[in-house]
Amino acid sequence: MKRSCWSALIAIVLLNVLPLERTQAQTLTLEEALRIAYENAPTARIAQERVSEGSARVRMAEAAFYPQLGIASSYVSSNNPVQAFMFALNQGKFSMQADVNNPPRADNWQLSAQAGMRLFSGGSDLANRRAASAAAQGLRSAESATHNEVSLQVLRSYLSVLTAQQFVRAAEAAVAAFVSAEGVISSRVDAGTALKTDLLNIQVQRIQAEEQRLRAGNALLLAKEGLKFALGVDTLPYSEFSTLDQVKIEETVASTQTPRPEVEASDAFAQAARSQLTAAKGSYLPSINLFASVDRYQGWEFDGTNDNWTVGVNAQWSIFDGFLTRSKVREKRAGLKIAEEEARMTRLRTAFELESARSSMLEATQRVAVMTQAAELASESARLTRQRFEQGLMLTSQVIDAENALVQAEVGLAQAKADRLFAIASLRRALSLPIVGE
Repeated sequence: MKRSCWSALIAIVLLNVLPLERTQAQTLTLEEALRIAYENAPTARIAQERVSEGSARVRMAEAAFYPQLGIASSYVSSNNPVQAFMFALNQGKFSMQADVNNPPRADNWQLSAQAGMRLFSGGSDLANRRAASAAAQGLRSAESATHNEVSLQVLRSYLSVLTAQQFVRAAEAAVAAFVSAEGVISSRVDAGTALKTDLLNIQVQRIQAEEQRLRAGNALLLAKEGLKFALGVDTLPYSEFSTLDQVKIEETVASTQTPRPEVEASDAFAQAARSQLTAAKGSYLPSINLFASVDRYQGWEFDGTNDNWTVGVNAQWSIFDGFLTRSKVREKRAGLKIAEEEARMTRLRTAFELESARSSMLEATQRVAVMTQAAELASESARLTRQRFEQGLMLTSQVIDAENALVQAEVGLAQAKADRLFAIASLRRALSLPIVGE
């Protein structure tokens, strides 16, 4: 008996707890949306791969400072006099008594180990390595900038969904209010205490409210599609969302701006362009290379085997290349000027974004205060108007005006709250601060 009682108690607890957990798991919070976007958004993935690409280019540039090693092997059989002479010579089997004009069939197997290293390249290798390192640093900063941009895009899309949800609630409330008013005025028309035109006016307003509800519902669907795009997923794994009042983004009191990742990235790219110009100028200077090889020659026709080695240094200096080097230098110099102007433009843009974010933050805060008061007044006015209308003390037009004013106030308040949250995030981004709980 006790066992059955305990089993029933556990079943009741599970029935009450599990649905709650499922409901909570189906609620998409802003933090969870950001986590999904960082893992799935194409822009975030592209930025990560570009960082990997930049690191690989650094390794490629560093390869010029390492010796190049290789192994080669070949086997040749021939009765060509020149070939036979060289085979015999390399295998240590050459004889002055041999008929060099009509040699017998000869063969040769060669195994060669080769090494080479550039000793001097006019500074091009060093400049290329510095350019690759600067570009890699710029890509890492660009990834941070992309991270922030993804955060803002997700926040914008997420707030659009929450705002659309509020629009739907306001439209549904308006429809319900007009349905109630229609019932009241319909009974009065039946009793002969109201005109049919009053009923028709209420019905028109109810139909218009239903249209607005349909529009709001469609806007909500589009907002969810936009959120899917921002998250980089095909389907939303959640069916519920937070409310605007549940989204918390910490306001900042910082007044000074630390370097933005966008600025750091553009400065790094400019430095890379400067190093690329130095590398192009290196082609005006000679290059010096060290080379070495160890070879084994073996033949079965002459039954000879011989080993030898070679070590040497060569130098190359292009005297005239059809103005190729000059054109490359001009190209890299123009690229440097472009990179420097882009860096300057980025600094100007980020400074403008900071002032714009501060202004938007102040405006949004004031709008929330104003619209909160407007919504409270509109709600109280609509409540009193409904009561007096039911008592026959208000006209139909007054009910219509009060309900429409309430809808507008609620929609305006929802939009103001969303704009304020986005303004806070934009200001944090402009100050190079973590945007949302990061």
